Amino acid sequence: MRNKKRIIVFIGIMLVSMMPMFSCTNKSNPTPAVSFSKDIIPIFTSSCTLNSSCHLGANSTNQFVNFDSSDAYNSIISKGLISTSNPSSSLLYVEIAGSQPEMPKYPNPALPTSQQTEILNWIQQGAKNN
Repeated sequence: MRNKKRIIVFIGIMLVSMMPMFSCTNKSNPTPAVSFSKDIIPIFTSSCTLNSSCHLGANSTNQFVNFDSSDAYNSIISKGLISTSNPSSSLLYVEIAGSQPEMPKYPNPALPTSQQTEILNWIQQGAKNN
């Protein structure tokens, strides 16, 4: 009987000590919220509207997408460049971060990985107009 009590106490201690391993809390750092106006527009402005000749308003050489800050969100959404159900397959993301990025056009440098990730995070967060 005494051995049974010891075994039960031992099992109890083991279970209590193992509880943190099975905790439901997520201790990883969540991705901060990405703002379209504060985080994404500056990327487009610095890389995609160069010299008013790429994706900027009426002067744009590419009438497909206008990244002028006043129309950028509507242009992206209306052209179907975002897939919130499969963010990494969004045309916007593929164009800037695919195995051979198409945008920005040569001779302009590719977007840094940090900016590519910021755009992907924004899409994963629902591509909000915030």
